[in-house]
Amino acid sequence: MQAICQPIGSKEQALDLTSNYLTRHVEVNTDQSSSPQLTQAIGVRLFEQEQPLTAIYAVCSGTFKLCQRTAAGVEKVVGFRFPGELMAEDALYLAKYNYSAIALGDNSVCQVFIEQFSACSKLAPELQHNLIQLLTKQSFEQQHNTQVLIGKKSAESLLVAFLLNICQRSAKHSGSATELELSISRHDIASFLGIRRETVSRLLSKLQQEQLITLHNKQLSLLCLESLKKLTES
Repeated sequence: MQAICQPIGSKEQALDLTSNYLTRHVEVNTDQSSSPQLTQAIGVRLFEQEQPLTAIYAVCSGTFKLCQRTAAGVEKVVGFRFPGELMAEDALYLAKYNYSAIALGDNSVCQVFIEQFSACSKLAPELQHNLIQLLTKQSFEQQHNTQVLIGKKSAESLLVAFLLNICQRSAKHSGSATELELSISRHDIASFLGIRRETVSRLLSKLQQEQLITLHNKQLSLLCLESLKKLTES
């Protein structure tokens, strides 16, 4: 949210409106939300699909999964968000949330209230410009994240490409492109990639046996990046 949470203006005269629309580090806990501002959260859900848009969010810590409910009532994982990434930005067009955001463990977010932000933008039009830049950056990065998974010929190449991608995205916050606390379950990985949970478990075991990764508890380590990258091409 750096683009829209900095004071507007010059060094001599700066205007800081962020207290009017931005809430920093709202905690989203697995037991219940510690913030009274997140009264719509149900359990570990930050917001629900089809609810009217009230705010967009940036992940400060932890991981979120994004789920869409089909007409038949089946919930499918459609994405994940890591620190530094936005959630609900597409709701600016729809005026309602296009998916539900579910915290995987304890997390924190920055929350931008849209109605208040719009009011502040009338006072400082530069805010609108900064928001557009932020949304454009998010769109570019999400397009890249989708492209790395397209056209994979096998379940193994798809899974490996996914692991490389989430480690790379997490590295912007953690500083390591080979280490990740994998709070995403095998079931959620399978739902997102469109393969069976048993296939995910089998392939993770295979990658460990070949000493390409280690996965102990939730700590994932990528041991040989070059070999893993070659697998994504197979």
